Amino acid sequence: MSTQVTLTLPDELYEHAERWATLIQRDLSETLTDALTIVLTPLYATPKPGKPVSSLSNQEVLALANGQMEAGQGQRLTTLLEKQREDMLLESERPELLVLMQVYEQFWLRQSEALAEAVRRGLRPPLEP
Repeated sequence: MSTQVTLTLPDELYEHAERWATLIQRDLSETLTDALTIVLTPLYATPKPGKPVSSLSNQEVLALANGQMEAGQGQRLTTLLEKQREDMLLESERPELLVLMQVYEQFWLRQSEALAEAVRRGLRPPLEP
């Protein structure tokens, strides 16, 4: 079941949404629905915010820098991405995929902070270009 809603968006936000929809080759209303789903879906799988990376011990920084996304979440994300690539993703699976993508992004950003902190502290050499 769906409910039709009429919104008034600032021009800049509308243009951004329109560009995004064009970029991902989806309908504007689907793109906006996905964006709202990301924001409004309970993030049951979102990691709890941790302490600032700069306040972690050397051992904690290295563990975070070398860590991986929780195995179950990573496997499910891979499965859903494969289904999407094969155009077999069910509409009911789309919110879960969006949430897991957000979890992955948050994990990746935190891991990047830890890598930078490890290099700053001399715990790891800088990455080669």
